[in-house]
Amino acid sequence: MKHYKSAVFTALFSLCLIVTWIILTRSTVITEVRTTLFTCTISSQDFSLQWKHSVEKTQWVEYYQRHQDHFILQYTDVISFGAGTPSDYPIIFQKNGVIRMQVDQKISDIRWTVSKNMQGTILVKNKIWPIYQHLPTYSIIEISPQLYPLWKTWQFGECV
Repeated sequence: MKHYKSAVFTALFSLCLIVTWIILTRSTVITEVRTTLFTCTISSQDFSLQWKHSVEKTQWVEYYQRHQDHFILQYTDVISFGAGTPSDYPIIFQKNGVIRMQVDQKISDIRWTVSKNMQGTILVKNKIWPIYQHLPTYSIIEISPQLYPLWKTWQFGECV
């Protein structure tokens, strides 16, 4: 009986060591959102940035997909074409006044200035984060793919 308990203890201790080693050494790529006030992460590979265009006063949405060391801006939804609207991207569809353009542009990181006027919002899956409500006007947000040890991602927490 003594040997059985010793074997079980040794097996459990070994399992704990293996799990600890995996947690401490395994790395993962996450999307880091950094401001002067906080840093948080987006674990989902896909996210969107939404805002109100400064001139047209219409909503824009950009759809991103994270890769190992960059993002791909997959497509953009606009309601109207005006100042600064690219017009050379193929139109995927038009529905209910929204025009979706195929972009497929590689972007290493995103620097985004948010304000109360433009109403910058981050969309992840079915969650909406009006980040402009949590920061002073004209705050700069840095969004980048980062490789972190798994244990370190827990210290930041999910943005949404």
